[in-house]
Amino acid sequence: MTDAILALWQRELRVFLRDRARVIGVLAQPILFWVVFGFGFADSVSVPGSEAGYLQYLLPGMVALTVLFTAIYSTLSVVEDRQSGVLQAVLVSPQPRAALVLGVVLGGTTLAVGQATLIGALGPTVGLWPGLIGSGVALLAGGLLAVTFCAFGFVMAWRLKSGRAYHAVMNVVLIPVWLLSGAFFPETGASGAVALAMRLNPATYGVGLLRYGMGGLPEQIPGTPLGLGVCLGVSVAVAGLALLAAIRTAQRPG
Repeated sequence: MTDAILALWQRELRVFLRDRARVIGVLAQPILFWVVFGFGFADSVSVPGSEAGYLQYLLPGMVALTVLFTAIYSTLSVVEDRQSGVLQAVLVSPQPRAALVLGVVLGGTTLAVGQATLIGALGPTVGLWPGLIGSGVALLAGGLLAVTFCAFGFVMAWRLKSGRAYHAVMNVVLIPVWLLSGAFFPETGASGAVALAMRLNPATYGVGLLRYGMGGLPEQIPGTPLGLGVCLGVSVAVAGLALLAAIRTAQRPG
C-alpha cells in the first residue's frame, strides 16, 4: 500500500507541475489579489486590537487562497483520470482504494504547502517575521488546510463527471468558505450574522492558526477572539473528518 501511495503522490506532482500555466495561475492570482485589495482597502479596513495594516492582515488570507486554488486544481486530476480511463485501471488493481485517496490528497497537500510557502515568503516585506517556531506553526496550519481542501475536492471530483461541473461547484462552495474564514476581513469587525457564519466555518480556525504562525506567535490572533488551542483542535479534527469522508467515498461501489 505504501508503494501505491508513493507512486500516486509522485504522479500528482508530475501532472500538476507539467502544466506551467496552471502553476503560474495558482501563484499569480493570490499575489494580484493581495496587491489590489491590500492597497485598495488599506484605508477602509482596520483590525480591531491590532496595529497591523491591511496588507499585513491580508497576506495570510492569500496564503490560504493559494492552498485552496492548488487543492482545486490538483484534485481535478481525478475527473481527468476518469475521462482518460486511468482511474478505472487504478480501481481494478489489487491496491485498496484508500491508497488512491491518500496518494491524491498527499500529492495535493505537498503542492499546496509548497506554493503557499512561496506566497508566505513575502511576509517580511510587510513586517511579518514568523521566526522558526512561527514558521512551523504556519506550515502545520497550511498542511491541515490543504488536507481539508484536497479531501473535499476529491469527494466532489469523485461525484462529478466533468471538469466544468467540478470547477463550478468548487468555486460556488469554496470561495464563500474562504471569504468567511477571516482571510479577507476580521471577524471582530463583522455584523452579527456574518460573524456567526465565520465562527461556524471550519476554515476560520485553520486561517486563524495560519495567521498566528505568520504573525510571529502574538498573544492574540489578530482579527478574531479565538484562541490557539481551539484553532488547532478544530483544524486537526476537520482535516481528519474530511480525509475519512474521502476514503469512504472512494470505497463505495461504483
